[in-house]
Amino acid sequence: MKQPEGALARLAGLDLTGRLIPALGAALAIALIGVPLAMLVYAALRGPSDFLPFEDGAHYTLDNLGGLISDPALASRILPDTLVFVAGTVCLTTILAFALAWLVERTDLPGRNVWFALIVAPLLAPVPVIAIAWIMLFGPNAGWANQFIRTVGGLTGEGPLNVFSMGGLIACQSVVSAPFVFLQISAALRGMSPALEEAASMCGAGTLTAFRRITLPVLLPGLLAPIILVTLVTFEQFELPLIIGLPAKVNIFAFRIYTELNPASGLPNYGAACAISLPFLLLGALSLGLYNRATRRAERFVTITGKATAQRRLTLGKWRLPALALLCAYVALAALLPLLTLVWTSLFGYAPPGRVSLAEANFTPYRHFLSDPMLWRALGNTLVVATLSALLVTGLGGLIAWIVTRSSLPGRRALDMLSFMSLGVPAVIAGLAVMVLYLSLPIGVYGTIWILVIAYSYRLATTTRLAKSGLMQIHRELEEAAEMSGARWFATQLRILIPLLTPALGSAFLVAFIIALREFTIPFILYSSENLVLPVLVWQLFQNGEPARSAALGVLMIGVIMPGILALRIFLTRRG
Repeated sequence: MKQPEGALARLAGLDLTGRLIPALGAALAIALIGVPLAMLVYAALRGPSDFLPFEDGAHYTLDNLGGLISDPALASRILPDTLVFVAGTVCLTTILAFALAWLVERTDLPGRNVWFALIVAPLLAPVPVIAIAWIMLFGPNAGWANQFIRTVGGLTGEGPLNVFSMGGLIACQSVVSAPFVFLQISAALRGMSPALEEAASMCGAGTLTAFRRITLPVLLPGLLAPIILVTLVTFEQFELPLIIGLPAKVNIFAFRIYTELNPASGLPNYGAACAISLPFLLLGALSLGLYNRATRRAERFVTITGKATAQRRLTLGKWRLPALALLCAYVALAALLPLLTLVWTSLFGYAPPGRVSLAEANFTPYRHFLSDPMLWRALGNTLVVATLSALLVTGLGGLIAWIVTRSSLPGRRALDMLSFMSLGVPAVIAGLAVMVLYLSLPIGVYGTIWILVIAYSYRLATTTRLAKSGLMQIHRELEEAAEMSGARWFATQLRILIPLLTPALGSAFLVAFIIALREFTIPFILYSSENLVLPVLVWQLFQNGEPARSAALGVLMIGVIMPGILALRIFLTRRG
């Protein structure tokens, strides 16, 4: 008897395990994303400010929303600063990332693969570590670059460069965000067919004319998606606005949430902090809608066929040296100079190069860390939280992908959208939502590493997408054959699907692991003495006036993370 089409997708054809595990996975995804967000909205409508949302005496009120709307700082400082920061960062990031991607993907630049690796390398370094290095380089008073410029130019006073300014904050955020956008634009450029450009060239069109009339219109939808995404990511930024923006008196939405949770006097105002988060959620939903639309349009313009086509690479000619200068400047500013600055500061403190000799190097910070129980506790917490959260996100993301692509579970499309919505939830809001929720639940999780595992695990978008792509490449007939041979659902997943999905799931784990290692915002909001992690410890040491120890810890973090990520990548590649 011929089996009806899609029989494998019907829940009626699954055994008890095949029904129970997907249902539990869906419930867990809703708990990780939906419940904290619902709690956030609930807390924004509860008051007064000296009560937790679930406490006796709290009641429904619009005071938190009214206080947000009537706050004079909202229109005079917070909204303008946020818009300037986001607009400046998005413009500079897009221009920089497009220039780098164009040089690597569409020109005869020598050593393109090496430059590609160097451009994305800063993604592995924690943002607080890079920020501290930039402060030591471009601080208005003691910054080494400023001291050098003043000495050479015979200048006096401060500057001329000032990292503690809106321009400095935008420049630093753009350098941090550029690799993220570079990866997406590079993929779009690689997917473009060169046929139209070649036809324009044969018709006598010059390089600039072909770029303006052909390349840019075709690429525009593919550019729009990463632009929308980096806009959303910039709105949620917290690390650099805290470390660089706070001394510069730049007041953006994300930092305002932090000030409500850490007032100069009195108790934290959870209701007001949650109320400030609501515009973030609306913006996230709007941005994700635009992102989905842009992505669908991009698929109509970017050509990827089975026929091999050689990319049309432009000859740089006299522009080769300026192109190499741009690449060297970016790599130096984003990776090389921060790393060298951290190494130097860990050995010599604030003393700039040229004023001390190598014989004066002080290795005490490194020796101190070997016997510092706080470091080992933070290192252990970081590795445990990163590993467990990455495993949870990878497993749950793979399960959601199976539900969406292979099952007929009711509400699976809503579940897919919910997992994708996690991309639009800023880390500061996720941390706040988890804080408010678990302060109200008497289960003993708050203040432990387990609340960090839970909070980190809301990011399901990337892993779900990677797993869905892998599943779409695996034909259903393999599972149908196993089913017809008598294999139960769990055995089919374990012996057929999971081995075939190893490359996709391995990549998802690697991405989630890297993000968790670098995470600063969530553990900073949920910080306690028991769940201290390395990025927060770096910032604490710097704030406490211990630059050498802070820099030494940053060097150790980079020294541990990068070889570890490389080893993990090699292992997953071989397994794949």
